[in-house]
Amino acid sequence: MDRRTLLAAGTGAAATAAWLATAETGQAAVSTTRAAVGRSLAGVGLASAGRGPADADWAALDRGLGGGLIRPGEANWSTARQLYNTRFDTLRPAAVAYIANNADVAECLAFARRHKVPVSIRNGGHSYAGYSSGNGRLVIDVSKLGRITSGSTATIGAGAKLIDVYNRLGAHGRTVPGGSCPTVGITGLTLGGGHGVVSRAYGLTCDSLVGATLVTADGRTLRCDKDEHSDLFWALRGAGNGNFGVVTELRFRTHKTPDAAGAYLSWPWSKAAKVIRAWQEWGPGQPDEIWSAAHLSAAAGGTPRITVSAFSIGSYSGLKNAVDRLIDRVGAPATTASVRRRAYRDAMNMYAGCADYSNEQCHLPGATPGRRAGGKLARETYTARSDFYDRSLSAAGIRVLIDRTERFSRSGGRGAGSIQLTALGGAINRVPTGATSFVHRDSRVLAQYLTSYPANSSGSTQTAWLDDLHGAMRRHSSGAAYQNYTDARLGDWRRAYYGTAADRLTRLKKKYDPERLFDFPQAL
Repeated sequence: MDRRTLLAAGTGAAATAAWLATAETGQAAVSTTRAAVGRSLAGVGLASAGRGPADADWAALDRGLGGGLIRPGEANWSTARQLYNTRFDTLRPAAVAYIANNADVAECLAFARRHKVPVSIRNGGHSYAGYSSGNGRLVIDVSKLGRITSGSTATIGAGAKLIDVYNRLGAHGRTVPGGSCPTVGITGLTLGGGHGVVSRAYGLTCDSLVGATLVTADGRTLRCDKDEHSDLFWALRGAGNGNFGVVTELRFRTHKTPDAAGAYLSWPWSKAAKVIRAWQEWGPGQPDEIWSAAHLSAAAGGTPRITVSAFSIGSYSGLKNAVDRLIDRVGAPATTASVRRRAYRDAMNMYAGCADYSNEQCHLPGATPGRRAGGKLARETYTARSDFYDRSLSAAGIRVLIDRTERFSRSGGRGAGSIQLTALGGAINRVPTGATSFVHRDSRVLAQYLTSYPANSSGSTQTAWLDDLHGAMRRHSSGAAYQNYTDARLGDWRRAYYGTAADRLTRLKKKYDPERLFDFPQAL
């Protein structure tokens, strides 16, 4: 499983390609490559009625911003316009504004209203559908707002990246539950839910959110929490980024960072059905402190793999005993079975692929905000889709997963295909369905299907495999999808992402953004 699996990840976020497995065995993370740009943003361009602002207008905006503006042709533009996923490299925004404070946001929004320029909001740039950019758009980038304070309550600037959150809070023995991709932005992760290896113990990232500050479409700065603008606070915990305003600050209830343990198991592919059958009963039923995921993966021309990764903030012996029970339930000995003690902060760096890197190195390289001159990480390429399973898969459902994994290995293409099944339950499911706008509180498993492919290919073979897999699993899933794994090809996305919360969210959209300044293909 690669780091994107724990996004939300982000915005996020974000996918699977044997990362936890390779992390536990000390191997290098599987890197992904380029894919074709999705069409959903290709036609979302600058001021459809008119030619848009003149150069003098952009220059005036630049002078009015404390954080600065970068436009095409200027220094650092080639990196400023990039998202994390290289398949969106053909998108051409009109400008990127780097925000230094709330007044900068209000200035950008006033400019957008005046000149009818569409806007996108960006932190880590991990949107699976590329919605944090777009042709002709003004990208409002909050990366400069990276201040982090620690304590029982942490105040975190909207531009903070996940690796910085873990390391700065961890230095004081505190944490917030989150994903594992180090360059994911805290805002996108939180606003769409936020799954990670301590979610069953501490809940989703959004479940630890106690307040937020944002600038709305009319330029107002609002603080919201359970007492002030409580309707907006409800919406921000699950409705995703970019629907109601530009979030500039988040406030979290933090948790202690206990010592931890990690486990990694693998079986011969011939035992895959037994492993899935056993794990889907074992994983969601474990004590809250034990998280786990089952992972099916294949490379074209290779033998598929079946692995299980687990992480616990309980005792080492407790995790070891739980792993032994899983092996007994499978009824076949594991080829590999390891359980290791981990300091919590070290474990987060390991899952980020940064065990051997400094915090400076665990970033994308570059001179623009959000990047580091000494960064050593590389961007990746992937396309992913998701499902929630509300009950255990039948034998037929398990056969679909195995058959489609084997099909990828026989496809003759290049790249990789993977299926990540993450155990839910615990603290995630004890939150009432209507308490936040994240409604997926009754599911047992979150499934992410992912494919990666080389830069010089169209990815059509791999994407066709992904769509076939997703379609074949529809009858076995709940019909819901994870909003942080944004899926531009999803049909009834309102119901899939938001379920019973969709109507209320739509009303709040009209209240806080009646002119739809914040608009994109899957905006409420």
